[in-house]
Amino acid sequence: MKQLIPLLLVSWLVAGTSPASAQTTPGSGSPAQPCAAYTGRVAANEKPLAGVSVSVKGTNIILITNQEGFFALPPKVTQLPTLSVNAAGYAPQELTLTSCMPVVIEMQLLPGTRIKKHGKRKGFIMNAGY
Repeated sequence: MKQLIPLLLVSWLVAGTSPASAQTTPGSGSPAQPCAAYTGRVAANEKPLAGVSVSVKGTNIILITNQEGFFALPPKVTQLPTLSVNAAGYAPQELTLTSCMPVVIEMQLLPGTRIKKHGKRKGFIMNAGY
């Protein structure tokens, strides 16, 4: 047993890894530990979109973006999630988060959709019905 311990230490030194650095990080295969939080922002033409539905596929988690377009997934999401992002008048998007970094999701207007710029309901989305 005494000879086995030095052999293991030599093999770690030769391989260039230590037991503490052997964990993988998100984005480099399967993560050893989940992210502490998954956050992001939804925008259109680089302007924040409020009220966008962000759901986690395979769960019953559905979030709505705040006035600045931000969302944060609850801590119970443990693996790299796939998000489904939907907003009225915009093309739906689906993406899988591959890292713990905050994500920016850029939405695209659907053809035939216009945003009313004047009147009582500023920014109201209408379908032109072409």
